[in-house]
Amino acid sequence: MKINVALLEDEEQERRITEEMLARFFKEINAEYEVTCFADAGSFLAHGTGYKDFQLLLMDIILPGERYNGIDLAREVRKANRDIAIMFITKTVQFAINGYEVDAVDYVLKPLVYDDFVLKLKKAMRYILLHTEKFIVLNTKEGAVRIGESRIYYVEVMLHYLVVHTKAGDFTVRGTIKSMGQKLSASFARSANSYIVNLRHVDGIRDGSVIVHGVPVPVTKSHKADFLRAFNAYTGVM
Repeated sequence: MKINVALLEDEEQERRITEEMLARFFKEINAEYEVTCFADAGSFLAHGTGYKDFQLLLMDIILPGERYNGIDLAREVRKANRDIAIMFITKTVQFAINGYEVDAVDYVLKPLVYDDFVLKLKKAMRYILLHTEKFIVLNTKEGAVRIGESRIYYVEVMLHYLVVHTKAGDFTVRGTIKSMGQKLSASFARSANSYIVNLRHVDGIRDGSVIVHGVPVPVTKSHKADFLRAFNAYTGVM
């Protein structure tokens, strides 16, 4: 899953520092992201309904010369996007506490300290993963089935078909494991040539297998390093 970040910061140096820390963080957790910067509330609001596409909004509470302060702006955003993770970056603790009025996930104080910022970002990522559900369509013989990724346990190749194991049962579809992998988000990883595993349902790893919702799924030598890297990145956030 690609994380779209909106960064509202009027001070150029602070904006640059925040961008650098974001780049470092997303590289460490091996996640794709894109950050769009705004210098004032007006330009952010002018983005229109497009800001519904952001999963994370970072902004200062004090917006000099603005009609809106950060709290007021957050209220406007919440009207259009209930699920966006809002985090305030501010020099003033007393105003940051008011962020809970708009369900802000947290606040971080300036000047930013990377280790502290990372803890807050991980909290925001947990919020995003819990509130963002990606759906895919499975074209079975019986018809099309729309299913949320969180309901999928794992996918396996079986006799030139794909079997998608889910909370709602097993679905058999045509396709390749590669094409299925391209549809799924970063919450999934290949454990073998014939298996894709939903990392959120991993109970443990042992004896050359990954335990997915109580079921042992093979982890081959050729995929083990990449799988463990993806799993560690995922659990590092969760």
